[in-house]
Amino acid sequence: MHNGIYRLIVSLCISFAFLFVSCTHTSPIKDFDGKPLALEVDMRRKLELNGCKQWIYAAGVDEDNPVILWLDGGPGGSELSWVRTYLGPLHKSFTIVCWDQRGTAGSFHANTASLTVEQYVLDVIALSEMLAREFGQEKIYLVGHSWGSVIGLLAAQRRPDLFYAYIAAAQHVNSIENDGIGWQMILDGARREGDLKTVGRMEKLGPPPYTKQLKDGSVVPDGDSYYQVLKRLYHYSPAAPSDGSFSSTKMFLASEHSLGSRINLARGLLRGVKLVYPQLAFLDMEAEVKSLDCPLFLINARYDMSCVASISERWFLKVEAPLKQMVWLENSGHNGVFTEAEAFIAFLNREVRPLSNKIE
Repeated sequence: MHNGIYRLIVSLCISFAFLFVSCTHTSPIKDFDGKPLALEVDMRRKLELNGCKQWIYAAGVDEDNPVILWLDGGPGGSELSWVRTYLGPLHKSFTIVCWDQRGTAGSFHANTASLTVEQYVLDVIALSEMLAREFGQEKIYLVGHSWGSVIGLLAAQRRPDLFYAYIAAAQHVNSIENDGIGWQMILDGARREGDLKTVGRMEKLGPPPYTKQLKDGSVVPDGDSYYQVLKRLYHYSPAAPSDGSFSSTKMFLASEHSLGSRINLARGLLRGVKLVYPQLAFLDMEAEVKSLDCPLFLINARYDMSCVASISERWFLKVEAPLKQMVWLENSGHNGVFTEAEAFIAFLNREVRPLSNKIE
């Protein structure tokens, strides 16, 4: 009797452990008519980038297509499921490589001390070099969304030779002005809704930047204070007409991720917001990136108040690049590349993809 129960418990534990690390596959990728695409490229791989084991996921219908390296928002987020679900038809024109950045999802187990902006930039460069070699291409395309636009822009500035173009989606330009606008928006919205708890919290915090003093007297960014603002930002952002077509919870439902990776995605997001985002407190791309030596495309969403679109536009108008173009997604907020996917995909196919044809 006891042996039978013991064997049952062991069997259940083994089964759960197997479920925790396995049961993964590439999500079905479909065109706009809902028809599944036949993939020549279907890769899920664990590799080492700058001393850290990290996961990448590549998919596309033609192995000779140019490559996009997609840099997720966050810090600590994964847009793998969003890319495969909402941008399915884009896989006809590009091989799209999604990446679990160090510290989240499949790449969660990274040294906390290595979670720095500089290290992420180095990882982008190393991965870009590897992908160009892997697919036998001279260069790749780099797309950075939200947080991904920070490390994407810095990588493109440092190594423009690696990229046919840098595509900025919801470009984060600075933090003090951007987050100050967000803080005021939350405070005003909470007052309108009579949310006295949030009003009190925002008034107590005051506008950013946020710092705290450690026991040794040193002053460092205060991740907990930034978290209090960022976790309320989406709720008080203006509703965009295209929002209804988008489900943010799909982030946690990528079939490429095991149960363990999904849990570590949630853990990675929390850690990223508290540990990595505060490192951007004094970021100012208008001062740091005044020119770019590769083509630049800015995808701006009219209702975006997370990476405030008017700030992104202001930077874009001043920055110098051999070729630059901006497109507005008129009905979208922060996730406009997913909620107005048809317009985004059409723009990439029409304006961006031909750049690789000219070089090759």
